[in-house]
Amino acid sequence: MKVEEWNVTVGSGKDQRKLLVQLEAAQGGEYRLRVGNEMTTIRAVRSEAGCYSLIDEKGRQRSIDVDGTLPDLKLAIDGCDPIAVSVQDAQTMDASVGASSAVGEVRASMPGKVVKVLCKIGDLVKGGQPLLVIEAMKMENELRATGEGRVESIAVREGQTVEGGQALLVLGGVS
Repeated sequence: MKVEEWNVTVGSGKDQRKLLVQLEAAQGGEYRLRVGNEMTTIRAVRSEAGCYSLIDEKGRQRSIDVDGTLPDLKLAIDGCDPIAVSVQDAQTMDASVGASSAVGEVRASMPGKVVKVLCKIGDLVKGGQPLLVIEAMKMENELRATGEGRVESIAVREGQTVEGGQALLVLGGVS
């Protein structure tokens, strides 16, 4: 079954958090939902335009009011004050594609397997250019350069299993 993934920024200022959200359709109208490291099964019912009722596997129910359209929304959960949410397709893995510089380590955002290494040491890469393909939860994700840089080292090979947060390669400056 197809897994949908998004990088989600919740809140603003010092309360801002970035999370990976994954949603996979399951049997009987249920969905498997992963937010960060938390996994649950939910049933979603649309009660009216922009209003949803989510019921988790323990029978807990939450009402979600959605205001706005993708990529920027405001969510009010159980009638509380709305929370700003910015959603980005996780295939791109970073909202700052096209930034001027991408110096530093590129790390795996979650555990998976390296399917393809799309660059080699010494390559000059541009913002948005695919660097690696990682398979996680039966879905292939391209990790892209966040800006211009030169590939200094590659710490993984195709077929290798990686952990979340593991360094995959290092991009240096373009001197």
